[in-house]
Amino acid sequence: MSQEKKNDALERRNFPNTIEIREGSADNNESRKIGGYALKYNAPTLIRDRWGDEWLEEFAVGAFDESIANCKSAGSEIKCLWNHDMAKPLGSTKNDSLRFNSNNTEGLEYEDDLPNNTWGTDAYESVSRGDVDGSSFGFRAKEDKWSKVEYEGKSIYKRSIIKADLYEVSPCTFPAYGSSDISCRSYKDYIESTKDELRIQKIKEESRLIDIQLENRSA
Repeated sequence: MSQEKKNDALERRNFPNTIEIREGSADNNESRKIGGYALKYNAPTLIRDRWGDEWLEEFAVGAFDESIANCKSAGSEIKCLWNHDMAKPLGSTKNDSLRFNSNNTEGLEYEDDLPNNTWGTDAYESVSRGDVDGSSFGFRAKEDKWSKVEYEGKSIYKRSIIKADLYEVSPCTFPAYGSSDISCRSYKDYIESTKDELRIQKIKEESRLIDIQLENRSA
């Protein structure tokens, strides 16, 4: 079941061990670069929200391509932030200091030119030392698809995100994918629609049994 999304809350996901100092970085501040993967495509990951609901989640290849390609023409921008702090920007698609490799089908790969300021130096030193080695990203899903699959011996829902708007990527200190910043209205919508389908199926089955009983009586 595929759903078009409108005005959903901003969601965040995090990935460990995905960011590094990029080749070409040097001691001069003009050339310091960090880069890595904000996410890997088609890699189901177990999500648990603050209410204890669990589901698998994966992003389709190119889920953010449209958002990245159109952000400038739409008058918007995607930011690279230091630990999600809006007051500490590290780069932006507006001036091409933040760039994405749309040709990479393995995952959402990005590279950022660090600014010559305090938090730019902090980011460079922390990533260089390995104190910070993960990335996080903020997005809004525009289209997703839900299904039911088997996972570790039990039946569980899986969310496949087909298309989404990307708002920010962030090198972060504690990248653990299942974060408390998850707001997934489509999960609740899907559960409710599944219940409705089961109710309809039950009504049809009861109606079929009544028809059979009436036929037997008239025979």
